[in-house]
Amino acid sequence: MIKKHPVLDHPIIGYFILLIFVMFFSSVGSSLIDKPLTKVIPGYGKEVSVLGFNVTYASGIGAAICVVLTVILFTLWFRPAFKGVLGWKGFLWGIAVMLPFLIVDYAGAAIDLHKYGFGNVLVAFLTALSPGFTEEVAFRGLGIANYMRTIKSEKQIKLIFWLSTLLFAGVHITNIFSSGNPLAGIFQVTYCVVIGAILGAVYLRTANLWVVMIAHFTLDFAGLINGYYSSTGGLSTQLLASDWVNLAVTVIGIVTALILLSPRHYPEIMELWKEKWSQ
Repeated sequence: MIKKHPVLDHPIIGYFILLIFVMFFSSVGSSLIDKPLTKVIPGYGKEVSVLGFNVTYASGIGAAICVVLTVILFTLWFRPAFKGVLGWKGFLWGIAVMLPFLIVDYAGAAIDLHKYGFGNVLVAFLTALSPGFTEEVAFRGLGIANYMRTIKSEKQIKLIFWLSTLLFAGVHITNIFSSGNPLAGIFQVTYCVVIGAILGAVYLRTANLWVVMIAHFTLDFAGLINGYYSSTGGLSTQLLASDWVNLAVTVIGIVTALILLSPRHYPEIMELWKEKWSQ
């Protein structure tokens, strides 16, 4: 029997509660693990202004560790009914269907790398872990898993797909204003819609969180590794080759997502998640 919860049993309210829960744990990991690491890893932290005070901020491996902990806690809360989303079943299939999208995206990053050279590889690796893991667990991982526990009709699948996709893109709208080039920011937000769509579709089809976390991490790492972002503090002050390549990535990603989430696959998705929830 699946444990009941007065808040999480509401599919939409539960989604946002779990999102906040994950983001809180991510911030704890940043404070307890990542911030101390700035003292031993040059370039890992960056200075930000908070209420007129300059503070050192870092988010990377510590945030990633803590959000994985939230997945474990969520799984334990609903055990034994919930089988979890950290297994490896469906992992290779998920990577395979994303491969055209990933290859073109990596190609754009490689062009930038050829032009600007390598930045701090260790810092890029550690930093990319935070969005790769935190954003997948927050916007897709727990919220979608809980949503699929509560719904009764396959027609409701489309709602969580678009909610998670557009909300993920929406929180990146600040890129338009924080980057040195608003057009580059618009490109990035459009790209985020595509990322959210394809990763959301793959997660719904596989119920495998590792595949989307690792894919997201590699995409961010491929972008952050080049010397351009090291020199600008991670801000886009101009359109790079990868931004233009992402126009092709956008087409591939949206087409892939819509194929994966075609209504003919809804019964299969419902059965997959019923199995996950022992329903």
